[in-house]
Amino acid sequence: MTDPKTPPDPSDFGKRRTSVPTESLLRAVRDASERLTRFSRDPDVRREAGNVAQAVGKLLDAIRKSGAEKGR
Repeated sequence: MTDPKTPPDPSDFGKRRTSVPTESLLRAVRDASERLTRFSRDPDVRREAGNVAQAVGKLLDAIRKSGAEKGR
C-alpha cells in the first residue's frame, strides 16, 4: 500500500488512460450534438449537429441490437 504522504512519481503522469465504455461515450456525443442543435446561432452548425446526433443514435441502436443478439 502506498503511503498517502509520499508524492506520486512524476514519471507515472500521462501513463494511465481513463477507460470510458463505448456506449457511454457515444451517449455523451449524442447529447452534446443535441445541445448544439438547440443552442447554436449558426444554422449550418445546428444542421450538422442534428445529423451527428441522428447518426450516433442509429449507431447506439445498432450496438444495442448486436449485444442483444449475442445474448440469445
